[in-house]
Amino acid sequence: MTPTRLQLQRWQALNSEQQQSVLALHIPPEQIEFAGTMAQAVAVGEGASPDEVAGLAVLHAEVPVGFVVLCRGSRLPAWAPTVAVALRAMRIDSREQGKGHGRHALALVEAWLAEHWPVCPLLALCVDDQNLAARRAYEVAGFTEYTEPKVGRIGLVRYLSKSLKEAASA
Repeated sequence: MTPTRLQLQRWQALNSEQQQSVLALHIPPEQIEFAGTMAQAVAVGEGASPDEVAGLAVLHAEVPVGFVVLCRGSRLPAWAPTVAVALRAMRIDSREQGKGHGRHALALVEAWLAEHWPVCPLLALCVDDQNLAARRAYEVAGFTEYTEPKVGRIGLVRYLSKSLKEAASA
C-alpha cells in the first residue's frame, strides 16, 4: 500500500497541535528501549544550529505519523563517517506501521537532503541487530553495512550507509 500526501516538515515549522501530536506518537516500549523517547528525539535539535540538526516530522495529510532527526558537522555522532549525514531517531507511530510510511519517509529524507543539504554525499545510520523489520527496510532502501557490527548498550549494533546520488553527481 502506497501512502499518499506524505511530507517532511521541520519541527520548528509545526504548529502547536502538530508538535503535541509528534510528542504523543505511540512508540512501543521495546523501541523506546533501543532509541529513546519522542521527547528525547525532539530535544536533539533544540538549541542546535539548523545547519547541523534537522528534526523532521513525517506528516500524512498534515497529521504527524513519524519523526526523524538528521545530524551533520559538529553534531555528527562518533559512529558516522565525517562526510555523512546521520539519520537518527527515525520513528513511525506504531498504529501507522505497515502502511509504507517508513519506506516513503526514507525517500523523502533523500529528497530533503538534496534540496537543503546538497553537499552531503552519504547518509548513515545505526540499527540494533535485533530490529529485523528496520534492518530489512533499510536494506530494501539501498543501505549497506560500512563497518563491522559492534556491541552497543543493549546488544549488537549495525552501521549502514547509502550514497546520495544527487550530492555525488553535483
